[in-house]
Amino acid sequence: MADPSFWHTFDFQSESIPPAVVDAASKVTVITNNINIMGANTFYREAKPPAEVEPSGEVVLLLHGAAFKSAKWVELNTINLLAGMGHRVIAVDLPGYGESKQATVEDKAGYLLSLLTHLDANKPILVSPSMSGRFSIPFITQNPESLSGYVPVAPIDTKKGKAKYRELQVPTLIIYGEKDTGLGHLSRDDLSNIPTSQAVELPGARHPAYLDQTNIFHTLLYNFIKQVHAHRAVV
Repeated sequence: MADPSFWHTFDFQSESIPPAVVDAASKVTVITNNINIMGANTFYREAKPPAEVEPSGEVVLLLHGAAFKSAKWVELNTINLLAGMGHRVIAVDLPGYGESKQATVEDKAGYLLSLLTHLDANKPILVSPSMSGRFSIPFITQNPESLSGYVPVAPIDTKKGKAKYRELQVPTLIIYGEKDTGLGHLSRDDLSNIPTSQAVELPGARHPAYLDQTNIFHTLLYNFIKQVHAHRAVV
């Protein structure tokens, strides 16, 4: 899992998403629910593989930026595609955003850990854009053993964890937009200190890079999670 040379150099666009996955995605059902986590009434969406797809055993947790909520991952077909790949997918409206209204938590790393425990989501791959760095950065530095993989997309607060990045062994795929010369480049430079990381620039993309290059973003997720799964199997 923690071979830096592999995670540095592997081409995470080497395989296209198979047509069978796209077909399976159209058969995925996304359910919604609420759960109380540390006093925060939390809204979330969840999807599992359709009947004809063998479950991979991987869990993908999708966070969101300040201007968005979990519904964006439905609009982009991200939840359906990931479930069509065989993964269990959870997309949460973070406290104070979307349908998780009027809720705040001080211990943001503790919040994510409690969420994963209550949803029985063991060692997920965590996708964290922009604002959600407030949650994912303290989480990955305090609880790295609780993650199988990390996909930061120009998250905020990366400097706050910089002292611990070199100690981490979590496979990390850093994604940022070519036009995001502020936070995108800053987060890339900080997070590239994680030994098992690789940074990928999405051409012509702005700060929410997954909006401008959705197909590339999904291809990156497909290949990254596939490799995380393969390496877990070897271990």
